Amino acid sequence: MKSNKLKNLTYLIIFAGGLFALKFLLIDRIFTGLGKDSEIWFTSGLLLIILGVFVTEKYFTKPLDVIVNVITLFVVLLTLNDVSKFHLYWPLITYSLLTAVIALVSFVLVDEEKDRNVLSQKIAYSLNVISGFLGSSRLLFSIVFILSIFNYFVSSLESSSLINNEQIAVILLIIFWGVVILIEPIDRKLITPLLEKMKAKNKSRLIGKIVKRLNPDVIYVEQLPGSPVLKSGDIVVIDDVRHLHTDADLIYAMFIYELEADNKKYLHFHCINARAIDIAKQVYVFSTDSGIPKEIESSEVYKNRDNIIGFVYTNSDIDVIKVKMIEGVDERKDLKEGDLIAVSFYKTSTKYQIINVETDSESVDGHSKIGSKIITAQQIGNWQSDKQKFTDTGWVPSINSPVFIETSTEEIKISNNNCYKVGTVPRSQYPIFIDLEESVSHHIAVIGKTGTGKSRMAACILEKMASSCFKVVILEVDRKHKQSLTTYIDSSLIEEQDSNTFDLSKATKNVISINWQTDDKDKSTGTLNLSDITANLIEKVVAYQTKNEAEKICIAMEEAYDFIPESTFGDQGFGQKKVSRISQVVLKCRKHNIGFLIITQRTALVTKTILYQCHTIIALQSFDETSKNFMSAYINQKYLDSMSILPRYRAIVVGKGSSCDKPVIVDFFDSKLANGKKGVPVKINNGSK
Repeated sequence: MKSNKLKNLTYLIIFAGGLFALKFLLIDRIFTGLGKDSEIWFTSGLLLIILGVFVTEKYFTKPLDVIVNVITLFVVLLTLNDVSKFHLYWPLITYSLLTAVIALVSFVLVDEEKDRNVLSQKIAYSLNVISGFLGSSRLLFSIVFILSIFNYFVSSLESSSLINNEQIAVILLIIFWGVVILIEPIDRKLITPLLEKMKAKNKSRLIGKIVKRLNPDVIYVEQLPGSPVLKSGDIVVIDDVRHLHTDADLIYAMFIYELEADNKKYLHFHCINARAIDIAKQVYVFSTDSGIPKEIESSEVYKNRDNIIGFVYTNSDIDVIKVKMIEGVDERKDLKEGDLIAVSFYKTSTKYQIINVETDSESVDGHSKIGSKIITAQQIGNWQSDKQKFTDTGWVPSINSPVFIETSTEEIKISNNNCYKVGTVPRSQYPIFIDLEESVSHHIAVIGKTGTGKSRMAACILEKMASSCFKVVILEVDRKHKQSLTTYIDSSLIEEQDSNTFDLSKATKNVISINWQTDDKDKSTGTLNLSDITANLIEKVVAYQTKNEAEKICIAMEEAYDFIPESTFGDQGFGQKKVSRISQVVLKCRKHNIGFLIITQRTALVTKTILYQCHTIIALQSFDETSKNFMSAYINQKYLDSMSILPRYRAIVVGKGSSCDKPVIVDFFDSKLANGKKGVPVKINNGSK
């Protein structure tokens, strides 16, 4: 309010001074014989317009202002010596009287205590608006000014055809009048913005005072009313009120987000070149990014500012970190379980996978609390391009370190042909694959409920093995079923052998599917048992490999409970000796380049002696507690909780054969997997030539 009064006073002095200069230094010297009546342009023209615009009628014109304006005009008009030279004299008198009557009626009728919807008040306020327009200083005295120009000055210019001093003087008078009338929009659109830019050119504007600091690097600032509006990623500088620090000593911080508590606004900043911060200092913002030092512009947090999702929070450890999420970033970035995030420390970018999120609250000003979300993320490791795998970083990032959502879209080609690409980490191009030799020598287990894609997954792995010169022996009871394991394998790669005449040395193809003979099936107890014949088949495979040591062999058991059932699965007394024998053989097989691929939907039905020898696990969606208990030996509780809600074509991969030292959620969907038909080969891009 004080600044507006000062501005009005300044304009009044400038325009009044300009008007007097025009009159005494220009008009009176050029027009010397016009007579006293011509002074009306000054007395009832521009002077009264200036007084009305900047003093009496700054915001609106009241009925009493109109009456005063009309009386003033009457006094001036009555002093004219020769009204005949003032054209439109009587129309002007009539106009003024009519305006005065409207203003007087409005003044009499207006009653502040009555409802404005009453007819008399509607008429009164309508007349108020009309009289305020017709009798305002701008309009009424502008009419007087224009008539005086035409009556006294234009007639004296008609004799001259060339531009002369008199014409220039009249033009200047008209320009001066136009500027006075339009000064308000000119001030609002042009003068004020220019003055603000000139003031802000070399001066930082105060944002607010630090009210809370979370060392290192995080500060909260209480925003002052009228301070600059910031957007995420803007850079500010921390300094004392008197700006006593040199540029080299200044601390630069980046605006993250805004939050509110108890009708106050607080701003969250991340310090980029952090030093010890005095809580009594103030925060100022640079007017443009051109003032940002190169070291700040080149920092990772500034260059990647659009992808920050939060900051490392308390209770983080080497394996799992907590991330305090930026308010609203989950909706903007569409964050989901399994997404890949990154934190830079130890001169490398360590990747983490989101496995959970929880709500929390904190106090900013020491009184009120503000809600927040805390992300839990499992370390995957840092990606080593030369080895094409994730390796454990082995440490925890500092608290308040910025956390970024992974945004790389460049496809990573697998250079190792002796591996199978299980899939990619969600929302990234980082591949997760299993080394075939490592996986086979330490055995693989694929577990998941019906319909999750485990048979398709296993078929792709076996195809890859066959193309890499592995011998694959498939043990499957329901081979002719439309969703059997062999259905998803290229039929040109498969040959069948009867279980009673099985001889691996006679195989002409790399995939051998066992055709179970009726006599091999003992159903006398009501439970199908193939343990005896399975033990004999495995012993034949071992015997073959002993004579052919260079051969690499994988034995796949589809629905493994048909061959190696748990002792609690039905009446298995007659088969348990053979299951125990198979378990002993499995222990020794890794020395013979023989591996097992165990496929099951229920781990409760498969002997744990063999399952726990599988050191590479691909776990799809599972509900039963036995599967979770089995997986608890490999993954933490958060991943166990995820097993029940894993969507189709998503799996948890863990183990010795994996390209990641840690458990990791993987998307393995391929459209050809979903559309694989019986007898049609299913191919996945796995880097094979």
